[in-house]
Amino acid sequence: MLREEDKDQYLRNVYAAWLGKVIGVRLGSPVENWSSEKILSFYPREEGYLVDYDIYAADDDTNGPLFFVRALEDHQEISAEAIGQTFLNYLQEYKGFFWWGGVGVSTEHTAYENLKKGIKAPLSGSLETNGQTMAEQIGGQIFSDCWAYVAGYDADKAAELAAMASSVTHDRNGIQGAKFVAAAITLAMKEKDIHKVINGALAYLDPELEYYRMAKDILSFYENNKEDWTSCLNYIQTNYGYDKYPGVCHILPNSALMIMAMSYGEGDFSRTLVMLNRCGWDTDCNCGNVGSILGALVGLEGIDAKWIEPINDVLNASSAIGCLNLQTVSESTKYFVKLAYKLQGLKEPRFSLFELPYGTKGIRADLGSLAVKDRELHVEAKGIYAYAYYLAEDLYDARYDPQFSPILNPGDRIEVYLHSDHDQVYTSYVQDCEGNIRTYETVPLDGKIFIDLPKGNNCVIHKVGLRAYSPYVISDIKVHRRPFIEYDFEDYAYDHYGPRYAGSFMNNIRAFVEHSGDWKLSSGLFGQSSEHGLISSGCYGNTYHELFWRFAPVKGEEHLLVFNMKGYLDRYAVGLKGQELVFIGYREEERILASYPAAWEKGRTYDLFLRDEEEGLLVNFDGKDFVFAKTELKDLFGIGLGKESSSLTLKLKAS
Repeated sequence: MLREEDKDQYLRNVYAAWLGKVIGVRLGSPVENWSSEKILSFYPREEGYLVDYDIYAADDDTNGPLFFVRALEDHQEISAEAIGQTFLNYLQEYKGFFWWGGVGVSTEHTAYENLKKGIKAPLSGSLETNGQTMAEQIGGQIFSDCWAYVAGYDADKAAELAAMASSVTHDRNGIQGAKFVAAAITLAMKEKDIHKVINGALAYLDPELEYYRMAKDILSFYENNKEDWTSCLNYIQTNYGYDKYPGVCHILPNSALMIMAMSYGEGDFSRTLVMLNRCGWDTDCNCGNVGSILGALVGLEGIDAKWIEPINDVLNASSAIGCLNLQTVSESTKYFVKLAYKLQGLKEPRFSLFELPYGTKGIRADLGSLAVKDRELHVEAKGIYAYAYYLAEDLYDARYDPQFSPILNPGDRIEVYLHSDHDQVYTSYVQDCEGNIRTYETVPLDGKIFIDLPKGNNCVIHKVGLRAYSPYVISDIKVHRRPFIEYDFEDYAYDHYGPRYAGSFMNNIRAFVEHSGDWKLSSGLFGQSSEHGLISSGCYGNTYHELFWRFAPVKGEEHLLVFNMKGYLDRYAVGLKGQELVFIGYREEERILASYPAAWEKGRTYDLFLRDEEEGLLVNFDGKDFVFAKTELKDLFGIGLGKESSSLTLKLKAS
């Protein structure tokens, strides 16, 4: 069981496992759904990554663990139903996150529609609701790693949570695979014999189901043919091939390859993953799960730096929360560990910014190098910089539809704690998405410098950098959030990210994430919805004194300024509904908290102000003041539309 004094070792255990997951996904992605024969013909010698992704956009295999585990933070009681609500809260509708292949084709898409209709988990993923083909695809397994990370060395808890979470979308063998992976990762943190880990994890499964019987069959083959893994691959292709199972990506063929690679890999991280990737089928999913198990088994010391360094700690996602789509491996590891301590009822551990090896926070070097040593970032480069937002040229591709909101905004102040053996002046610079650069020369005072991010209309911060002539060390970086965000949509920009995973092209409205509805730039920001519409920007941790929206309702009866948004099911809004000005709260269901009569006309332009005052939330609509209950203006903000509604936004401001 987890103890408070275990925090440093547990952090390293989870870090190695999570890094293993990220490495496996990155390794397998270029050849996902290829046959073994095709992989061997294109890559006859495979010793490392097949593609130099540099900044990898997003992937479903890492999206799931990053967001489903947030149910532990968002709900007092964890349950399949709570995880289902988390599913709805953080997903965009019909874009990003996972494969939206259609109801009856994609298991996750099918379960999402069930949840939307009010079919709660676990019925949303059950055999009875969706049939066996949907229930036994691979998705329940590929998202299950995170439940090991938060289980605190408790394999029983890991398997229980994984079964609960996978039941949102899957059933039967789909749940068995989730339990196997979560239990195996947890066991591997303590048990360093991969064969004992495999058998220990199988003890959590139902011996009457095919997953267990398949695993035992592969293990039996291995025992009788230990010297030749290709003979086992041939056996799997003959007896457990895709042709034996229905659906697009069944769990059993891929899990057979995982059992094979772990058995023949004998606990060697590189050997196991390269072998598995050469087998084909769902390579990124298989290598991701096995990478996590092997990472937990061998620890950081057992993972060659060639796998870790190209990642540069960057971990992007594609959820409905744009600021959470720019993450790092190290910070998400700390988040998992803090949830583990919360789950065990222990005091939340504290960690330094550069706590973990390789945990660079995505900071990049110009003309030199940087490295994390002794919980500090050691810089031997003429310049360093980090992204606050990604433009199209920054990313390798647009897999899984990444959309971002800046993690730094105009008005914010960055506080950098640093020291050097040399007296020197530091030159900081801030570059916006239009290429405008502002530089500042700074002499450290009390071991720190400040970087103030410039304000400006339509200013989106792209990256922030620092230059110096001599080596120095950064011990901490703090962001003081004082956002002054102003968008004039009569003169605004798309970001053209290029080909999507689905084959079309991504053209994102800069700094905004579209949850639902159709949004485009046309004499302003035009939005329309059939069921509902929502677009948002901003960042968790932001606080505002005032929000301003200049808009023209074009069609329909519901036009809302959204704020205090943490997700689709967790937000507030003030705006027009019918012929009333309403204050609405969303916490899994819509509640009208207050309303006033307010006549308005379609096609006319209106100004809506929200101001945080002592007496409450002061709202000015069309020149008239209204007062609603006291509430903070914070986190994400945006625009919401009701059924069959459309509006034109001319200006949006948060300050």
